[in-house]
Amino acid sequence: MKTALLLIVWVFLAGSIRAHAGDFVQGSIRITPPIKKADIARMKDGGTQSCKITDAKGRDFKLFVDHRLQTKTPGEIYLYAYPGRTNSVPIKKSATFRQILGFDL
Repeated sequence: MKTALLLIVWVFLAGSIRAHAGDFVQGSIRITPPIKKADIARMKDGGTQSCKITDAKGRDFKLFVDHRLQTKTPGEIYLYAYPGRTNSVPIKKSATFRQILGFDL
């Protein structure tokens, strides 16, 4: 019984250690700092901003910061697609996202 408990604890800890300590993780999304920003643009919807970021491991992400007129989510960050589109992914903890990645747009 003791051996099984130790094995479970070891597996749990080993799985936790694999993540880079400074990565931003949300579900299957992992972004490793530092990031590089490119293609910064402002939409004609009231000011939503978009840009492409590339993380330290070379993964590219399209980002949108919601500044639409009369939006219910001002300043929120979305990945992959324009806010409200079916394939856009809202960042649940945008303050953490900004802090970990040093993101400011």
